[in-house]
Amino acid sequence: MAAVGRLIWREEKGRGSSDLHYYGTLPVLTMTVCAPPSMGMWRKRRRMRRAVRALYQAGVRQVIWPQNCPWSLQEAGFVGIEVEALYQAQADQLALGALEGLGIPLGEGRIALVGQRLTIPLQRTAQRLCPQVKGLLIQVPGEGEDYARWLHGQYGLPVAPAAAGAEVTVAFSPGGLRWGRCLEVYGDCRLDGLRLTAPGLDLPEEMEEPLLAVLWERGEIRGEDLAVTSLDTPKGPW
Repeated sequence: MAAVGRLIWREEKGRGSSDLHYYGTLPVLTMTVCAPPSMGMWRKRRRMRRAVRALYQAGVRQVIWPQNCPWSLQEAGFVGIEVEALYQAQADQLALGALEGLGIPLGEGRIALVGQRLTIPLQRTAQRLCPQVKGLLIQVPGEGEDYARWLHGQYGLPVAPAAAGAEVTVAFSPGGLRWGRCLEVYGDCRLDGLRLTAPGLDLPEEMEEPLLAVLWERGEIRGEDLAVTSLDTPKGPW
């Protein structure tokens, strides 16, 4: 399996380092670059090039990039790690976790699914939720009402109007209405205090999200390997 890279940019004196660690079957090569503020830009660039060269020679193309690095991911020739596909695939689990966090039992509560288009992930989420909620609001311009009627015919789930509101909103794109607890499963994704974890894997919290996305993308983990928890839930056994 191709390694994932991680760059750490430290604004302090030091020689830098490299470290290869496995998380499950996924190798992660971490390159640490030390460059104090007093160091000239030419020397910083030289250290940066050395780290980039080491990542490329190891076959790395996807890199977890620090915000404080003077150079961007694209300037270094790497690609980032997208988390949208993971969260949209697990949107039903996240929505039910949001209801549970509100104290609403399975089979109760309404969930709004909002999007600019009736995408496959939105439809899959709706169909998985139908047997487990009291009602769904499908808020998709031009298509939402027809799809809601189809769901009613297939699953007997009441077609809830916008006026009914919802305890949880799952948004698959910008725009549209929001009700209650909001899970934004597009772009950078914002989960309103929730997180996905893989209880069988010991992933560092600061890298958990991108590593889960890569493992999901490569078929190394499945939905049943994941759990929805609160951001303030401690990790690991006590």
